[in-house]
Amino acid sequence: MNAIEKLYAAIAQQFPDERITTKQAADTVGLTRGVTSSYLSKLEKQGKLLKTGSRPVYWQIKRDESAFDELIGFRGSLREDINHAIEAIVYPGHGLPILIIGAHGTGKLSLAQGIFKEAIQRGIFTQEAVFKIIDCGKYKNKFNLLQREVQSIGKKEQAGFLYIKNLQVLHSEKQHELFMLANQQEKTNIRFIFSAITDLNNTNYIDFNCALVQIRLSLLNERPLDERITFVGLFLQRQANKIGKDIVISPRLLIKLAKFTNVGSISELNNRIQLLCAEAYAKAPNIKQLVISKADENAICITPNRELLETRITSLVTSALQLGPTATNLLKELSESLLAGETITEQNFLVLKVLNQVDTTVSESLLTALSQTIRQSSQEAITHQYGVTFQDDDNFWRYVALAFVFASLCGDNLPITESVPKLQVEIKKRYPRSHYLFKQLLNKIAPQNIKSAYYYLPFFVLMVQCSEKIESVHYNAILLTHGEHTASSIQQVVNTLCGNYFFEAFDMPIDVSINRINAYVRDYLVDQGSSPKGNIILFDMGSLREMFREIKKVSDQELLVVNNVTTSMALDIGLRIQRNELFQSIADASQKYSSTTDTQYYEGLSNRKNIIVSCMSGVGLSEELKKLIEETLSLSLEVIAIDYKHLHALLKNNDRQFFSNTQLILTTTDVSGDMGIDIINIYNIFDKSVSLKLETILLQTGETQKSSNLLIERLLRFLSIEGIRGRLQILNPDVVIQESQDIVSHYENFYNVKFEPRLKLNLYMHLSLMIERMLVSTTVSENSFQEASLTPRKKDFISLSKGIFQPVEQKFNIKVQNYEIELLYQLLKDFIFIDK
Repeated sequence: MNAIEKLYAAIAQQFPDERITTKQAADTVGLTRGVTSSYLSKLEKQGKLLKTGSRPVYWQIKRDESAFDELIGFRGSLREDINHAIEAIVYPGHGLPILIIGAHGTGKLSLAQGIFKEAIQRGIFTQEAVFKIIDCGKYKNKFNLLQREVQSIGKKEQAGFLYIKNLQVLHSEKQHELFMLANQQEKTNIRFIFSAITDLNNTNYIDFNCALVQIRLSLLNERPLDERITFVGLFLQRQANKIGKDIVISPRLLIKLAKFTNVGSISELNNRIQLLCAEAYAKAPNIKQLVISKADENAICITPNRELLETRITSLVTSALQLGPTATNLLKELSESLLAGETITEQNFLVLKVLNQVDTTVSESLLTALSQTIRQSSQEAITHQYGVTFQDDDNFWRYVALAFVFASLCGDNLPITESVPKLQVEIKKRYPRSHYLFKQLLNKIAPQNIKSAYYYLPFFVLMVQCSEKIESVHYNAILLTHGEHTASSIQQVVNTLCGNYFFEAFDMPIDVSINRINAYVRDYLVDQGSSPKGNIILFDMGSLREMFREIKKVSDQELLVVNNVTTSMALDIGLRIQRNELFQSIADASQKYSSTTDTQYYEGLSNRKNIIVSCMSGVGLSEELKKLIEETLSLSLEVIAIDYKHLHALLKNNDRQFFSNTQLILTTTDVSGDMGIDIINIYNIFDKSVSLKLETILLQTGETQKSSNLLIERLLRFLSIEGIRGRLQILNPDVVIQESQDIVSHYENFYNVKFEPRLKLNLYMHLSLMIERMLVSTTVSENSFQEASLTPRKKDFISLSKGIFQPVEQKFNIKVQNYEIELLYQLLKDFIFIDK
């Protein structure tokens, strides 16, 4: 799929029925406006897009024309019905029988004729196909004649539809027989549409079992307002065509005609409009224009013989409701209020003022049903998971529903102006957490309109009482766990008990990668905006430090990561967030949850200035050095003792930021590092230049001249022969040191080298402590040798070492393990293998 095809696919998926600007298209696929404009023009030339407008230009997916486009509501209240009808038309074989149910005058015949025309348009039937109508009312007591008539049409006609209406006059057993008869006509090319007039709440008299596709049509006064306005316009157009005159009508009267609640059928509305026109004509038959109501500056003129195309319908709706000026004014006032920092109460007032103007135009029955749906959806999408409750007041929910009706009218009938997308951005900036929750509701009830800013107008009605409480939370808290419901279950408990939105939850599959987790967290934090106090992650998966490092890349806010999450832990943190505790207080508390819990809330090994001590001879020696340093220097420096291999891995796998608080690394062997950290081999402090360097580093960290000098003095003593004597606890120092000196001499003689004093001292200490450690230790280190990977030099060294250590092993009854020989190899390899 090339770039142009990807652009088309993205527009078709996200904006199947909407007009969008070039900028919206560019944002969808992440391209520049110039490139996107070029691609859009090519798609228009290919016949895939429609281009309208000039400044701005609008683009829309070009659909194949459908016979259903002639029906009012084909994109609205009839959308699902038409989809079902198409399913019946295209089903392989003989299609599927269709049953259309609705009150008198709801458009059953028009829909049936649309089905017939669509079948021809799709090539299922030719233009010669027939559309025959049979009225069951004529055969109420003559069912045999009805059967013969159906059979006769099946035999006579080549192809087409048989529309059998008024099915409700037959008893249920006769209806069943008729359905069976229809099913027996599969050898012919006649398809069946049945219709019945019945109360939609009472289906006892219709046999539904035999009709696979059932379509129920609503009463006219239960259909959306814009569709009813369109019907009024259509019938006025017919009258204008009939009398050959313009018909002038005020928007107020047009809306009044559209909202008559006692007009349930389309034909009734047509009759009422025809009588109204006749009355006006009788009063002034010779005037060029037929004025139905007092003309005003906003009067709507219906011109004879002008097709009521979709654009004309949109114009009619917007003119009747004065949507354009009303919506533009509202958007401007809301933007100014948000930028001025006014409260949501002020913005709520602006929206309610407009809703009161359009209130009388909406069907009360539709509004009641919609308010119940939104109320239930808000409970499921927001209250259940996020603990945020709303008013238990019918009038409140009525206005919320009214706001959604107004949003729908604007979204369907008004172009997208520059101020529309800006409103959504401003809401998110001012109320980020409330905006996030409202978007969860939109995802549930109107996902196709998630990017339409008109659908964020109800935000100011729904969230007016709870946004202040929601925005009072100053931390982004996230739960990440394996399993389908683990995280969301903890989230629901904690948010509900705390009564506010504190935690978002992500239930993760078992094999989720750290990159996938990072993507979830990144997207969430972008949605939330920057929190003034920090981010808190509770999880049960992966490496704590890796999680911290990856999430830290997403946001530079304070970050606390806690593993092995439990409900009680999450509840404690939720309550602390509710009390608006400081970040450090929450972080300190998280370290005391349980022995299985670990936390990290700083970059690197510590959030304090620190010195790292790492000795190849083992952590024991590192701990002794740590103790010596702590007893000498001030408490402002933290001393961290870590294993040599661990240090090597940290230096290799982390960046300078990880060691941002590390002032110095002390080791017993040379270690390379290119991150700008001072690394000193403590045996090198016998050199005056190195001891001066150490002194300078200590002074720069805030240590005194006295404590710096004292530390250097103690380190020199620690590293001497006397230092070795002082650290041996069991063995005779003279004997062990002599053995160590003999071992070193063997290496010097075999490799024909002369070790410098500092290296010898290091080896004496290493070997003496090794012998004592192995004598008292009961653990056995793993054999780290893998024969296949050993170099010839290393093999020779191992073989030699086993011979050199044999007298020591016999004397002290120990076994020098491979791990110890490998450490010794690391110490000596640069001194015994000198290429010439």
